[in-house]
Amino acid sequence: MQSILHVVDVSVSPSDVFDAIGTVDGLSHWWTTKVSEADGVIEFTFVPGAFNPQMRVDERSAPSAIAWTCVGGADDWAGASIRFDVREHEGGSRVVFRQGYGVEIDEESYGVYNFNWGYYLESLRLLCETRTGKPFQA
Repeated sequence: MQSILHVVDVSVSPSDVFDAIGTVDGLSHWWTTKVSEADGVIEFTFVPGAFNPQMRVDERSAPSAIAWTCVGGADDWAGASIRFDVREHEGGSRVVFRQGYGVEIDEESYGVYNFNWGYYLESLRLLCETRTGKPFQA
């Protein structure tokens, strides 16, 4: 199966990065502006009726790891695992992001998702360092 890997260095503490990834408020400032959580599932709204992944929270170990499994809202991501590992690195933090797909996706979709993760992980870095991310405006 396909997987995506990105490594991002951020000049803030791991706990600050964790707050941006591990909380609904943080997520809404770098990925999409409409985020909700209920019963251990985070719902991300991008386009109503289209791409709105629902992620079961499998791990939330402050300040070092967050792991999700996609349980709905995005057919190409069905069963996908997403993991953020955060550790101290050179006076700041290093985020290692991985997405492993649960279903086979076509090469073009893979390219789009890989590019989009790069964009949004840069948005995460900007949020942490400047307090202004570039989330999707849902």
